[in-house]
Amino acid sequence: MTAKSEAGVNAVGWLPWWCRPSLMLLGASLPALIIFSYSDSRQTLSKAQLFYGDRDFILGIFAILLLAAGARIGESGIIGQIGAALSPRSRNRLESSVIGPRLGENLLSPRLDWFLMGVFLVAHLIFFRNFILNPGLAMGVLGGNLELKHTFKTIPGVTIWTQVSLLLGSLRGLRWAGILPGKVKLISWFHVLFFGTLFIRAILWSERLALIEGAVPFFLGALPRIVSNLGPRWRTILRLVPILLPALLLVVFTAFEALRSWQYYAGEHSNIFEFGWRRLYTYYFEAMNTGAAILGTIGFYDGLTGPLSKAAYEQAYEGLYLGSLDVEYNNASGIWYIAARTGNLLFGPVFLMIGIWFGMTWRGYVAGRLFGLFYPFTFLGLMEILRIAYWLGVNRVIPTTLAIILILCWAATLKHRIRIRRGIESPPLGTGHRGQPPLSLNQWR
Repeated sequence: MTAKSEAGVNAVGWLPWWCRPSLMLLGASLPALIIFSYSDSRQTLSKAQLFYGDRDFILGIFAILLLAAGARIGESGIIGQIGAALSPRSRNRLESSVIGPRLGENLLSPRLDWFLMGVFLVAHLIFFRNFILNPGLAMGVLGGNLELKHTFKTIPGVTIWTQVSLLLGSLRGLRWAGILPGKVKLISWFHVLFFGTLFIRAILWSERLALIEGAVPFFLGALPRIVSNLGPRWRTILRLVPILLPALLLVVFTAFEALRSWQYYAGEHSNIFEFGWRRLYTYYFEAMNTGAAILGTIGFYDGLTGPLSKAAYEQAYEGLYLGSLDVEYNNASGIWYIAARTGNLLFGPVFLMIGIWFGMTWRGYVAGRLFGLFYPFTFLGLMEILRIAYWLGVNRVIPTTLAIILILCWAATLKHRIRIRRGIESPPLGTGHRGQPPLSLNQWR
């Protein structure tokens, strides 16, 4: 990698090791897989039959190693270098992307945030239309009647736009950090409205993931500014987040369960803290158990298998939940879901390509590029790799993906529509838009 390209990649400064996909997979996801695999399955609250075994554990290890290998390829920039070597035009684009004006990044107006906020709020008003028209239903849910939420139906193609929160959180965090233009206050009515709406959704719809989808992208976007002012002690603590996070997750999870389901289960457990950790453990282990059950059903280990259609997968999935699995803990799993859909013939290539995507989105993120807007929800996929195939198995990412593609298309056309005055260049990479000092080169420690 050339010095210029290295400087371009390290635009946002020092970041903790777990931000890098290959390191997170090996340093956090792999240990988590080992811990869950060798834990006592009798501690789950599920009534499901046990399917998860040694072969599923070995498959999970191979999948994580392939993802890490692909991520390392994507992080290295070798894909772009190959393209540049094959095409002079690609080489020119690569050089201009490193040393040229960052038009898209410098001209992405904060008015986009307000437009997305409008979409976000309107979609949520439609989403909660029944709660708004019947306020007593909200009190019923808060009182512990979780079945009420299942009486309300989403509107396909409309309520899915609530998921634009993934992009909105990323943009606000990047603006606050100075990576994108716009003066953003951390404490503002915009953020109160944004996170307040997600909190209400997490309570009334029993969907903690919705709150995480706003908070994690915002945190990742804001992280360059946060770490730029940290001393050695706090940087050490930040490196230990994968160890500290489970405890924090347990506290937050238990707090939500106290509002959601504790009243129903209080008679079965001695205290809420025991209930909280066992229920959290159950969600993750039973996702792995579901994946193992599906693989056994479709004959993944019995011979060569090709790609499995979504309809065929759903048929096997629903059949298992009619008899062998517990419908209350119905996460489809992450790694093992993808393995089932690809079959063992395409298992290796698909996981390697997913890993490359991880690495490429990280590369765009640390370079402060608009392509890096893909990274926050890719990071969510890394966080939930054992429970949900976030980047392939759910539709939640569709609105954000479409919006980012439109932003990239808009940015690509700017150089043909805007004339740059000679002698005026974009701010140096890593320099905040509010006059913040440049951040140091990214070092992985």
